[in-house]
Amino acid sequence: MGNSGSATVQNATALHADDSRRLYHLVDMHGGGELIPWMRYAINSGKHDEIDKNIEEKVKDFMYNQGKGKMEAISELVKRRNKERNAMLGALYRKKGKGKSGPNILEDFNQEGVNQGDLKKALKLLDGGGKGGKNESKYREITWRLEERGTMGENLVGVCLLQGTNVHNKLAIKLIQCYPKLVNDIFLSEEYYGLSPLHQAVVNEDPTMVNYLLQNGADVNQRCYGAFFCCDDQKSSRTDSLEHEYVELTTKTNYSGRMYFGEYALAFAACTNQFDCYRLMRMKKADPNLKDTNGNTILHLCVIHEKPEMLKFAYDTGAKLQMTNKQNLTPLTLAAKLAKKHMFEQILSLEGEVLWVYGDASSIAYPLAKIDTISEETGALNEDSALSYVVYGESQEHLALLEGLLEDLLQAKWDQFARFQLIRSFTCFVLYYIFFVIAFMTRPLDLTDEEKNYNATGDVTISPISTTTPYSKSSTQSLDWFALQQCHLWSYRKDGVYGYVRLVAEVIVISLVVFQIIDECLDIYRIGQRRWWQVLKSFPAKILYKIALLLILVSVPMRLLCGLDDNMLIAENFIILVSVIFNTVHFLYYSRAKYVKIKAIFFQSDQVRRTLRVDGLHDHPSGHGPICDHLRHFPHGFLPRSVLSPHPSTVPTGFFLVFLACERERKLQGLEPKNILSDPSESLLRLFVMTIGEFTVFYRELNACQKDAYIMTIFGKVMFVVFELFVSIMQFNLLIAMMTRTYETIFRTQKEWKRQWAQVILMLELSLKPKDRMSAMLRYSRPIGTDKRRRAFMVSRKKHMDDLSESEKRMRELAEARKNEEKRLLLKRRLKDFTLAIAKDGFKSIRPGTSYLIPTPQPRRKL
Repeated sequence: MGNSGSATVQNATALHADDSRRLYHLVDMHGGGELIPWMRYAINSGKHDEIDKNIEEKVKDFMYNQGKGKMEAISELVKRRNKERNAMLGALYRKKGKGKSGPNILEDFNQEGVNQGDLKKALKLLDGGGKGGKNESKYREITWRLEERGTMGENLVGVCLLQGTNVHNKLAIKLIQCYPKLVNDIFLSEEYYGLSPLHQAVVNEDPTMVNYLLQNGADVNQRCYGAFFCCDDQKSSRTDSLEHEYVELTTKTNYSGRMYFGEYALAFAACTNQFDCYRLMRMKKADPNLKDTNGNTILHLCVIHEKPEMLKFAYDTGAKLQMTNKQNLTPLTLAAKLAKKHMFEQILSLEGEVLWVYGDASSIAYPLAKIDTISEETGALNEDSALSYVVYGESQEHLALLEGLLEDLLQAKWDQFARFQLIRSFTCFVLYYIFFVIAFMTRPLDLTDEEKNYNATGDVTISPISTTTPYSKSSTQSLDWFALQQCHLWSYRKDGVYGYVRLVAEVIVISLVVFQIIDECLDIYRIGQRRWWQVLKSFPAKILYKIALLLILVSVPMRLLCGLDDNMLIAENFIILVSVIFNTVHFLYYSRAKYVKIKAIFFQSDQVRRTLRVDGLHDHPSGHGPICDHLRHFPHGFLPRSVLSPHPSTVPTGFFLVFLACERERKLQGLEPKNILSDPSESLLRLFVMTIGEFTVFYRELNACQKDAYIMTIFGKVMFVVFELFVSIMQFNLLIAMMTRTYETIFRTQKEWKRQWAQVILMLELSLKPKDRMSAMLRYSRPIGTDKRRRAFMVSRKKHMDDLSESEKRMRELAEARKNEEKRLLLKRRLKDFTLAIAKDGFKSIRPGTSYLIPTPQPRRKL
């Protein structure tokens, strides 16, 4: 019902937009108003008669039923909110409403003076009311009149709490004492809909006000749906429905936004790290596991805003780590998706169980339910696992997570099945590639250019000159289809041994291709097309290989239809050539394995990419001279074309031809020939010397040729100027500019090989059957307690404290604290038993011991 496009700037200006409203005469946005002086007088003198009198006279008319409030249909409030949103948008961005409001029961009631308690009970029975879930009430109690509200839909208490000064807070308390219903009267504008005084007190970081509001009946489960507290990438998708109060949002989001604090006041306190306010609301039964519109709980929001201390505190006070949001993400998998390393390790430390600690060695068991890509119940692939989000994450921050637990888990997968699967796959591919190369190399390609001319007697004349095949219709009708010249690939007997070898190789290749395509279709059917593509898109070489398989199948009907047209043979040859390239590129897929120096391969590709894109100039300000500073302002793509145009192989050749023309002219004139570029290799070496600044001899000899070959000399001078400007000077400066980022780039990409290796492992895991995946998972995991269906991955390490991660240090500390507590309890129990034994039998039951006060007798020394 319309989507929000309002900006944050509008929120700031709304505070001062309309001071003519009656509400702002009482308390305005500038610290003034009619009630503020009386409130100051009451604070200073202790006399509250005047302020009470002014509130009684001036505020009562702003509220329904003299402060007792009235019930309002949610559908009417939603219409009002939607109308305000559409007023901010253009006609192109507005949407029609959806849902039906149903009959408004309140239209037949006169709520002035009626018993509100009885009306609420009746409405609860009629609409199946109650808060939360699908049975959310369709009616809300409103105290402040809708037409008397401020620009943000606020009441007088909201205006006071927006200021947040001591005087305004005292006035807000005074208003709530006079009219208790104001404690739950919310903002009703699009930007701040649902914002209650409790939310405002939390935002103001005022635990005293929070405590007062809670003691006076503030609703701890009131939700704030305003666009100001929405994710940045969801504001354009805000839509309303008349069937419920909350705003519908798209589930596709990265949860960005500094003011995305969830919707509950408890979530506001967690996102702003206010432990006191959090404790106060938890004492009033605020539930940390309630979900907002995105399905996020308190722990999800702590991960988004990176609040590790609050996450630990919320977990200790009842928050659950197993809750999932609308993207099916737990706090752990959300931390993995957003690449929050510190939060990821914090949650691991909470989920892990220390099995034993001995000195620097320790053993920790981590539950695999949301970590591993293999389901512990069925063996199916878990798309929402932490390992999957980390491996397929594209940012550099995701690489930092491929350490510790996830690296050990990948190593376990590699040892259990991935190494064997990769070796088997590589062996099968090599065999397939050998037969494919044999089939390709034994093709009689020379017959393609031959021409068969049929004369009247039926004799065949072969001419290698023409590439066309003219023949009459009468002659072709008498010939067999596969005996035509363009169908010579079917003539296996004419080629002798090579023909039979090609026949066998082609049959094997076609059989292997059909088998691989069928196996691939079964994988797609088993795991789903979306998951299959998600894994495959990380391997360009593998994609080209799949295309090559399809091209080989397409070449079969091309050969069968060779008699229709000569172009069928050309098309088949083209397809086979492309297949050769794509099949050969597939070897790069196996270069991602752990035993291949993928780091070196990646660095080479990265250097080529950076060289062609000239990243050093486009990403950073200059500081390497006026030329580089000037070139930063050129359009993207201009520099590669300009700099690489004088290619090292073309420029030396051009200078070689210039000096060669000069030498020939001197010979024709009978003069002694003199050429400093006698051969192309000497030309290349001379240009290399010029790049380091020595060009005096070269230019003197070039200028001396002006009398002999004037035109070629002019051409050579132009080439000389171009070479000096664009090659010698510019490329040298570009090299310096790009080298400034070399160390930084290497540092960022030094772990890229781990991601490549991990993607290979998950690709191989994809080809396994669920039963085989389950068997492999059981081998590298252990059961949690007596429940064999729940699995955990055990990590045993011996490290110095300085080498441990934050989660491992915390696990060590917890284990040490638990061990010390056990020792303390054991000592306490022994002391208790000792005291009881003395009280019962005295010292008789105590084993006699050696007194520490009496010295041990020593043997006498002989005098």
